[in-house]
Amino acid sequence: MTTEGTFRRILPVVTLVLALLTGIVAGSGSLYLSGAPDLVAAINGTNEFSPGSEQDIVIHVRNTGVDEVKISQPDGGASGDPPSTARMVTLTLLPGNAPVEIKTNSQMVGDIASGKEVFSTFSVHVNKDAAGGTYLLPLLANYTYLASEEKVGSDSVIFRYNTETVRLDLPFNVRDEVIIAVHHVIAEDLNAGGDGYITLSIENTGTLTGNNTIARIFQGDASPIVPIDGRVFIGSFPPGTVETVRFKVRVDEKAGEEQYPIHVAVEYRDQSGGTLLSPAVTTGVQVVGKTGFTVIEKPLLIYQDSHEIIEVEYENTGATTVYSAQARISAVDPFVAYDDTSFLGDLAPGDKAVAQFEIGVDKTATIKEYGLDTEIRYRDSMDANRISDPMQVSISVRERTGVLRILYNPVLMSIIIGIVIGGVYYFYVHKRRKPERPEE
Repeated sequence: MTTEGTFRRILPVVTLVLALLTGIVAGSGSLYLSGAPDLVAAINGTNEFSPGSEQDIVIHVRNTGVDEVKISQPDGGASGDPPSTARMVTLTLLPGNAPVEIKTNSQMVGDIASGKEVFSTFSVHVNKDAAGGTYLLPLLANYTYLASEEKVGSDSVIFRYNTETVRLDLPFNVRDEVIIAVHHVIAEDLNAGGDGYITLSIENTGTLTGNNTIARIFQGDASPIVPIDGRVFIGSFPPGTVETVRFKVRVDEKAGEEQYPIHVAVEYRDQSGGTLLSPAVTTGVQVVGKTGFTVIEKPLLIYQDSHEIIEVEYENTGATTVYSAQARISAVDPFVAYDDTSFLGDLAPGDKAVAQFEIGVDKTATIKEYGLDTEIRYRDSMDANRISDPMQVSISVRERTGVLRILYNPVLMSIIIGIVIGGVYYFYVHKRRKPERPEE
């Protein structure tokens, strides 16, 4: 490069400086020839977060801008803020492509001069199904700065400010963890007051392989479904793998016919050997309600001082099949049970069966309608013994009338039989003793 070429390159700059110096000599004050804010930002402290967590992150913002050239007269003079000062800074954090939700609105942090810094706190919720990796959180910094100043007359200056918004991308790290999704829930005849099984299909939707993985279920809030065996071993559980697991549970007898929540998670060891528990997933489990029976009402009567075979019809009004059902009736005074049980067999929902009982009633029983307690013992789908709620069988006690009253009254029958025997005996004896007439 020749000396002539170099001179041609710097000539415009020299001319501009001389012109500005001439203007400054003519008046007083200072003039910035260059400079602007230059903001940089980073997350202060830890920058690794777990799926499903909510954290307060502190963002560190620093102004690295400089005022490269400033010309001023020896006697000084009024001047605006340095162009490198960011004034009235507002910070807005956005989720960008990160699996997070920003809980905090925009924040004003004031002026940031060159070489100065500020700290601002934002609350961030990481989605529970967030995949591990590094994401970028956009931080928008809006501010004003001195763009130019102009001397007017001998004692006036015009300051011109611009507004600018810059985007600062913050690296945000989500830990690699096991995250689960529950795809299918099967409840096998799960009814109130009984035990049963829940079968679940669980997928690892996270980005980490779980070692020595154990699937677990927990009782939901105020849920009547209580785990009996709430741990099932899976072993290695790589990302994308679907496992089918089966848990035994008990259902409170007060449960209704509806869905109830359970919490599902997996316990596993990570690559460093530490034991972790995945974020829990809540899913609904259908309970079919309580197994129920009704007595189909029909007139039943028994006479005083007698015993008879009565037939009682039952219906399975529940939603599950019962097995080896057996009806029982409780006879209390003035009744006596000669045979108080009757086998019904297996009853599907809606099925009916008739039981036969042999009972007697005392001769002093009051003439009225009585209610005798009855229940059904059965085995459920888990082959456990169960007993139904008590029911009542209505039986009317009657007094025999007319001929029936005589026939079934032993005293009267004894008298009648005695009269008959006496009459027969009298007739027979009288006939033998009667003298025979002589022949003519």
